[in-house]
Amino acid sequence: MGGTPIARPSAVEVTMWFDPVCPFSWNTARWLTDAANKTGFEIDWELMNLAVLNEGRELPPPQRARMGDSRRVGRLMASIHREMGSPGLGAAYLAFGELYFDRFATVDDQLVDHVLGTVGARDTSGAAPSDTSLDEFVRQSHEAGQKALGETGGSPILRIDGRTFFGPVLTTLPAPETSTALFDAVAALAAIPQFTQLQRPRTTPPHPE
Repeated sequence: MGGTPIARPSAVEVTMWFDPVCPFSWNTARWLTDAANKTGFEIDWELMNLAVLNEGRELPPPQRARMGDSRRVGRLMASIHREMGSPGLGAAYLAFGELYFDRFATVDDQLVDHVLGTVGARDTSGAAPSDTSLDEFVRQSHEAGQKALGETGGSPILRIDGRTFFGPVLTTLPAPETSTALFDAVAALAAIPQFTQLQRPRTTPPHPE
């Protein structure tokens, strides 16, 4: 049967809360960036924090190590965000992820210097990952994402035109030719108030967080 084609949703606002060391968020961020470049919307980048989310939980050693990275890199990103706003945060995250995820770099002074040099930060110190005074900024941004979601959720959290949800969780980066179609699908679901959840089994290990 025929029908009226579904028009592409007009995204007035796209916000992504992410933890910089979450591998699934890295896939989502790269997909969203590609869709933004092709479609013309802007991304408001915001921090959430898996170390804050997992406070008080007993975690296995590999996950505890990742939470340590989450806390240190969260401080670095918070300082850059405070200095350079959302565009600076997005640029810093992409620079960080290319080394941390794609080249398996460790969180060290060299990686921090690379991120700061890439974004041209002037007021953010290389000591930011150890600056506990930044923890409150991280926590406030994290809690803003949880409040927008309306319940406890992991990374990423995406808001499209004022409607917020956890995900999409992407196990790998989608093919470039599908990025716009995927965004259209996600935006269309976000626009339906009655829609709450859609899930299928993963073909990769479970989300570490």
